[in-house]
Amino acid sequence: MVINIKRVVLLYIIELLMLVVLSIIGFYVGPLFISQTAINELRSELMGTVNLGPNFIFLHNLVIDTLMAIPIIGPPIFVLALVMTGFILGVYVAFTINSPIALVFALVVTMFFPHGIIELMAYAFSTTGSLFLTGRVIRSVRSTSSVARNDFIVLLIYYAISVLLLYVAANVEYLEIVKLSGAIRGLIG
Repeated sequence: MVINIKRVVLLYIIELLMLVVLSIIGFYVGPLFISQTAINELRSELMGTVNLGPNFIFLHNLVIDTLMAIPIIGPPIFVLALVMTGFILGVYVAFTINSPIALVFALVVTMFFPHGIIELMAYAFSTTGSLFLTGRVIRSVRSTSSVARNDFIVLLIYYAISVLLLYVAANVEYLEIVKLSGAIRGLIG
């Protein structure tokens, strides 16, 4: 039972690249598919998170993380979550600020503020565990080998690490929101 940090880091880098590409697509193409009204509703929800606290942020992210950790369906959920996050971020910036520089700033905040680094790393851990066990399941279907108890333990270790990271990320994100709420309100209206 070995946790493969290289795979986690590789998945983390893939997350970053996907977010950048999808945000750019969302910025330039997204307004053709998503209405200003939908973005205004999203803006209201974002501002409302300040009052909900870190536990709400944690539980919301935990649902996504848990789905990512499930073998077979976890990897597609991982991709879907990144598509939604990146694309919507691009559309959001296109409607609210409409500046490529603002998109770069939003990406930096999303990916490189402390909460973003920790949260994306948590998702990389859960998805790496899911990919590990998915690979074991596929190999067991193709041959006479079977999925061992230790394989499930490895998945649970990846998942436990991701949950711990998500809890830390939620508290850090809440502190960032509280400390930067004035600047956030100025940026998003």
